[in-house]
Amino acid sequence: MDPTTLFSYERHVDSRSLRGRTLLVTLGAYTDAGNAQDLIDDHLLNTLPSRVVGRLDMDQVFDYAGRRPEVTLQLDHFDDYEKPEIILHEVTDPDGEVFFLLTGPEPSFQWERVANALRVVVDQLGIERTLLVQGFPAPVPHTRELPVTRFAGDPDSIEVRRTMPGTFRMRAPFTALLTLRLADAGHDVVGLVVHVPQYLHEMSYPDAAIALLSAIGQEKGPHVPIDALEAQAGPVREAVAAQIEAQSQLEEMVSGLEQRYDRMLIAGAGAEVPRADDIAAEVEEYLAGFTEETSPEGKDDEGAPGSES
Repeated sequence: MDPTTLFSYERHVDSRSLRGRTLLVTLGAYTDAGNAQDLIDDHLLNTLPSRVVGRLDMDQVFDYAGRRPEVTLQLDHFDDYEKPEIILHEVTDPDGEVFFLLTGPEPSFQWERVANALRVVVDQLGIERTLLVQGFPAPVPHTRELPVTRFAGDPDSIEVRRTMPGTFRMRAPFTALLTLRLADAGHDVVGLVVHVPQYLHEMSYPDAAIALLSAIGQEKGPHVPIDALEAQAGPVREAVAAQIEAQSQLEEMVSGLEQRYDRMLIAGAGAEVPRADDIAAEVEEYLAGFTEETSPEGKDDEGAPGSES
């Protein structure tokens, strides 16, 4: 089936005039720990100028019976039906640069067709970099900086090399397939995953959204002010601290997570992983020392780029 018939631009929008360097994707997955995606959507669409420019045909790709939308029954009539939508927004950052934001639930059907439809949209808009963001529950303490790990179609395109510490076989979200298909078509795509304390993952946790927005800026995405999110985060931090302080078992659990987190940092698990080019440059510098009759002992520490990774 033709993938281009899945996506349509709004009637008032001239698609030929749409151009942007970055696409942010906050499509749902099997989890959104800390409501990170929803918080980012709300923050971007309510603090920056934006408009809806296109959408997917949900009747072809969404399982209504399996994931029933909510509706309100008011005495004798229905109201406020929450229509599931995958929407493309055009957003303007504080510097006046346009980027695009794709929001909505994870598609239920026709993943390959949806991925191809979005690839066509990326081509049409002239997107140079696609950033996918989400959160997942992890054994990390709320008292430390929330880690944001990266994945990519081409790992060399990652600006800050912080990856998962191992290989994992898992049930795929749609965004995993989208990453693969965009990369197959030669597009630059990077995923950002914030690690949310597992004991807080079911609540709205603004610090998760703040960590992701910071990582978006590091990965050549738009730099977005976070004042509104910081205002939300303060009371949440205070409430969490008060609840944990009131229960010794929670304090003990958090203390254990802090010790584990700190040990991993000391071991280098949270360090930035060097690029292949950086490693090659350091090796060349190291070897040049022999040519200059420089003692190698003086370069042991800086000539071991893998020691912290």
